[in-house]
Amino acid sequence: MEMFKVLYMKYYQKVYVTCLLILKNTTLAEEATQEAFLKAYTKIETLKNPEKFGAWVASIAAKQAINLYNRNKKVLIFDEQELKTQFLKTNNKLLYENEPCSKYLAKEKTQEIREAIYCLSPPLSQMIILKYYWELTDPEIAKRLKLPLGTVKSSLYRARKLLVEKLEGSILKGEANAEGRAGQFN
Repeated sequence: MEMFKVLYMKYYQKVYVTCLLILKNTTLAEEATQEAFLKAYTKIETLKNPEKFGAWVASIAAKQAINLYNRNKKVLIFDEQELKTQFLKTNNKLLYENEPCSKYLAKEKTQEIREAIYCLSPPLSQMIILKYYWELTDPEIAKRLKLPLGTVKSSLYRARKLLVEKLEGSILKGEANAEGRAGQFN
């Protein structure tokens, strides 16, 4: 029990953020996180590789989040701007360290990446989170979510394509705004 408490404390924030990215609802994200840790506690003996506990509990949480999303999708009501602002401020350092492509992008781009991930549908954001945030391989994602490998690969392809479109759009928008501001001084 004591060891599980240590694991809970170590991975809680990251698992919660995973659920928040998928559900975009703080109450449901908290519920999915709690359910995931409860399920992990009751099924801990099935974990084959203890070093992968974080990814294992994250995949359980992602599945719980999708289940909650599907059960509640007709009743999810939230102030999107307030939730987006809260998410973007949540544990900024932790999010930046685990952001997809953070090794290649300047720090100021991480906000745009988070916003783009936030805009994806829950199933697609789930794939991106498991792939890049939790660093699972495609076969690991397929196994943990009990999906065909082809479904995982096509979902990741679609999610990456949407992210690129969103990020390219924000870059072009940023350049247009910069040109507009520069024109004010001429």
